[in-house]
Amino acid sequence: MEKRKNNGGRPKLKPAERKKYELPHVRVSVVEYYALKARVRQAGVSLTEYLRQCIFNGYVVERIDSSVMGLYRQLAGVANNLNQLAHQANTHGYHRDAKLYHDNALQINNMIKDILDGCKNIKRP
Repeated sequence: MEKRKNNGGRPKLKPAERKKYELPHVRVSVVEYYALKARVRQAGVSLTEYLRQCIFNGYVVERIDSSVMGLYRQLAGVANNLNQLAHQANTHGYHRDAKLYHDNALQINNMIKDILDGCKNIKRP
């Protein structure tokens, strides 16, 4: 039986235990590089994240624009108001708050339209 010599150090990890791998570098022309940088800037993500999403999804999910995020916050506030109205209606009766429900429903519809319009205005690569 052959005796192994202890070389010291940590044993090598199995391929599944490694935390990350590096892919080979990609060469592109100057025009392609600047086009890629423009798409990365428009998407609002890092170059690495952009490439990772392209590889695995075939498309890039853009970050939410700050104006659209403001509309989401307003919509959440209206939803909170509607929840409070529903609680009051369950306590005091529905006939009293019918106008408030209608106003909130119109406000929610307008906000959803604004959000959808904001998403349409975002240019996709």
